[in-house]
Amino acid sequence: MSARWFLAAAALLAAPALAQDSEMPDAALLADRFEYALVAGDYRVLDLTEDFTYIENGAQLDPWDGMWRTTTAVEGVSPAAFAGAFTLDYRVGIDGPDEVVRVVEYEENGVRGVMAYRLLAREGKIARIDVLPIREEFGGDRGGTITLLQPMLPFTMGGGNVGPAVHFVAGAANVDAALMAESMTNYLEAMAADAPQLRHELLARFAFSESCVREDNGQRATGVADSAILDPSQPSFSPYALGCREQVLSGFYSNYELANLQLHLDPERATGIAFVRLDQPGTKLSFTTPEGIEIAYPGPRGVAQDADPSEQFDGRVLDNMITPMSVNGVFLFAFDRSGAIAHIDAFYRGAPLGWDAVPD
Repeated sequence: MSARWFLAAAALLAAPALAQDSEMPDAALLADRFEYALVAGDYRVLDLTEDFTYIENGAQLDPWDGMWRTTTAVEGVSPAAFAGAFTLDYRVGIDGPDEVVRVVEYEENGVRGVMAYRLLAREGKIARIDVLPIREEFGGDRGGTITLLQPMLPFTMGGGNVGPAVHFVAGAANVDAALMAESMTNYLEAMAADAPQLRHELLARFAFSESCVREDNGQRATGVADSAILDPSQPSFSPYALGCREQVLSGFYSNYELANLQLHLDPERATGIAFVRLDQPGTKLSFTTPEGIEIAYPGPRGVAQDADPSEQFDGRVLDNMITPMSVNGVFLFAFDRSGAIAHIDAFYRGAPLGWDAVPD
């Protein structure tokens, strides 16, 4: 057995919260145990139902494959034993009696990312775990599988950009659950709405705070005054310079189709978590802003006449919003005391079109 297993197993047994469990632990305690076991690389320390199912990236795996072999640190799990955990600080969760949903920063062999998972418990045992790992991506020599199976996204995961989840720690309290669910759903439906009038109608059903900010894979995606333009022929338009409402209203996200949505709510902490799949059919090459400006989506349209293909690429990974793909992700919403959306954290990764990694 590896030294990693011995260290993590010892940490698992020594953890005070885990040593004082009741005869039938709740789902939150089982989730804590899962995180320790994942770092240990050994599921045998867990109480599992006979029909236990482990799903990673939408594929059913044996509970010793995938991330069980590669995870070297999880935020909050034994930083004394695993040095990588000292640099991790993002954790948001919604714990229920039989279901836990968490978004936690983690590390795989030095590669950082965010792990979104849902754990289902039954009679004090773990019945199912769905994990969506959103890993750090690199260009250049460390490019790995980037762009091999899907186009490049405008914002890829960069582990160093993910800071503490300060917007989800001390939020407002007791926001109406129905209001939260309606706001989250309408926001995501408005993102993917093709018709301008429909976007207006959906956005009119909920509110954003004046200071609302959206971050994508750890990078700020709204209100960035000096952000890059999308279409070189229209230098006056940058979607990332817009506010939360104006960005959706612009039609920027209308190349997507909302394919799957699962909501989880914590009204007491005014936090919502939405698993979502967004399909990019690749059939929409441009959109028109409310000002009537047609904006071309970035992506491959062939080599310009007499151009050198090496100069067109020159080592960079280019945004591609016109090639078929699916985006699997998790959106976290923080609400203010009035019930307005105050902050959005979006973590996602690309996949071949139709690939569904969102929990059932």
